[in-house]
Amino acid sequence: MNQPNLLVTYGISLEINTTPVEEAPTWTSLCAGFNNITEALNEVLQQYFFLCQKWFANNYVTGMAPVVTLTGVRILGDAAQEFIFGNKYKLLKNRETQLQITRANADDKTTSIVTVPVTMQNIQEYSGGTTDGAAISVEFAFNGEPKLTSGTVSEE
Repeated sequence: MNQPNLLVTYGISLEINTTPVEEAPTWTSLCAGFNNITEALNEVLQQYFFLCQKWFANNYVTGMAPVVTLTGVRILGDAAQEFIFGNKYKLLKNRETQLQITRANADDKTTSIVTVPVTMQNIQEYSGGTTDGAAISVEFAFNGEPKLTSGTVSEE
């Protein structure tokens, strides 16, 4: 019996552009301190009950507002976290950047890459018990359609 190829969360890597106002992006890894990732497509659904369907619906996804949420603990000095939390009290353009999500495909030789402009929202820099690492979270809300590409898994 073949064992299924399981997608594990640590097989997903994320990077944000920490210099969004510059011409060339500075891709910075979102890994230090982050230990949980959640994807929500936030789909807009339409149901139509056409006369010829005899009381059964046709369903359509007509829009979406995807959000990727990361949670973990605060790591002082980490470039990605300093960029995120350095902008938590700022508005509009100061909250916009780009996100890149990479995951290995089932063949273990290629990757799927999603690159998209995002808004950093619902930033929480600290919470928790006095002897715990400060619990953090941030949401990356997609601004427009993501660009989907593929790449090659690097040998490390």
